Amino acid sequence: MKTLPSISILVMSYNQEAYIADCVDSVLSQEYDGELEFIFCDDNSSDSTFSIIQEKVRQYTGTRRIVAHKCPENGRVAVNMNTAVSLSQNDWLMRVDGDDILHPDRTRLSALAIMNDADAVAVSGQLKEFSSTPTPIKNPSDSDVVFKSYHHRQFTDRTKPDKLEWWGGVMTMSRRIFTEFGNMPAECDVLDDTMFGVRSLMLGNIVIIENAVLLYYRRHSTNVSSAVNHDASLSIRQLIRSDLASRDYYKRGVHCHQPILAELQTHSTLYPEYSTLYRYFKFLFSELQRQAFFWEKSWNERIADAHISGPFWKKIPWALKVMCPFTYALAAKLMKKS
Repeated sequence: MKTLPSISILVMSYNQEAYIADCVDSVLSQEYDGELEFIFCDDNSSDSTFSIIQEKVRQYTGTRRIVAHKCPENGRVAVNMNTAVSLSQNDWLMRVDGDDILHPDRTRLSALAIMNDADAVAVSGQLKEFSSTPTPIKNPSDSDVVFKSYHHRQFTDRTKPDKLEWWGGVMTMSRRIFTEFGNMPAECDVLDDTMFGVRSLMLGNIVIIENAVLLYYRRHSTNVSSAVNHDASLSIRQLIRSDLASRDYYKRGVHCHQPILAELQTHSTLYPEYSTLYRYFKFLFSELQRQAFFWEKSWNERIADAHISGPFWKKIPWALKVMCPFTYALAAKLMKKS
């Protein structure tokens, strides 16, 4: 690609009044020489999130196309994404969550990644977590930025390339993943980024920017993914609560992955060269199910599921870990100390 790609920045918000102003400011301050538009799609927030967006849009003095839309009802992540896409006009879609902050380089570097690979269908990169105010990060010069392309042929039945990640909040995707596959299934209200990754791999390459930060990712108590926390430095009570919340999150993910697998199965039937990709995601899906329903199995089934083997004295901490949520947390603490 010799010309700069046209990009739509899609900001999806819901009850994020404490964070949305920072997000909007980071979006509207993106510097980019190509065609760019801003789409703010609020999922019927019950707080002042959309009012803040409207005020920021009213104050905007630039020349870019800008849309602020509030959905008439709360449709959750996938439906809100579909609405944002329908409001946009450009060839490339940059997904942004209303509680995050874009790095000033994000649009420009994402465009460079797209231009670097003629088969690119999606771009992803690095993110930096923060909780209150992010520490500014200086990225390498454009000539020193490293791009790496990944495609479906690099997958095996159980593994994917090590550095390939498709975090939704840091992705920019071709509109083709919607025009060729249709809207996101409404069930994809968590782990929707897996659908982005799968569709991209069925159409072409995912380009990873390996050494530049594109997004400041805000960690807070209401993050959808904040439940997935296995940090053994937490207290016993916190570890139990985190483990149960994580498995509930995985259960929602199982529900969301069913339409993803169905699309991939249909595609691999039509194009057998994608069968390895299908087998990998089927394996990933089975692991998700294993995590989600682990505590609902019998103790013997959990022992077998965890593949515990070896001498008796080596089995003890692992057996504790699969006995119940309390012993899981206790074993995690003991194993961290050892």
